[in-house]
Amino acid sequence: MEKKGLRTLGLAIVLLVLAGFSPVMAQQTRDVTFQVTLAEWYDLYLGTNTVTFTDIAPTVGQTPGTVQIAANENPVAVRVFAIMVPASSLSLTVTAASDFHSTVPASTVSWTVSGSGYQAGSLQAGTAVTVGQWTGGVFHWHEGQLNFSFLRDYVNQEPGTYSIVATYTLSKI
Repeated sequence: MEKKGLRTLGLAIVLLVLAGFSPVMAQQTRDVTFQVTLAEWYDLYLGTNTVTFTDIAPTVGQTPGTVQIAANENPVAVRVFAIMVPASSLSLTVTAASDFHSTVPASTVSWTVSGSGYQAGSLQAGTAVTVGQWTGGVFHWHEGQLNFSFLRDYVNQEPGTYSIVATYTLSKI
């Protein structure tokens, strides 16, 4: 009887051990790596691609000097959008390709601004001028307005029709 009890006990132990290990022995695991690449995005909107100025007559009775002439398209909407690494800064610059003429420098065009981060300034031939700058955060959405003016110098500027191209550049710095 003692043998039979030991055999039953041994069989019970084996069954318990097998029952405890059988799910583990029937399992297999595999790791799967998920990866996503999130790109940086930039977009720039300007409300017009042409800015014009209409000359005005000098005041009769005064010695002609200079006068600021507002752009016909004022105010010009500007919007900057970016999704980027937060440790970076975002910059909007403008570069005039050249002067209008030997007597009409690019710097005769200036602007005032509205909107957070935008900066007033004037065009410079061949030199980037900051129009706006922002820091911090992943998401950037900055709306503003540019009001352009032309400095008319009746004494030194030759009459004529002149144009230049200015390039606006939005970049991470």
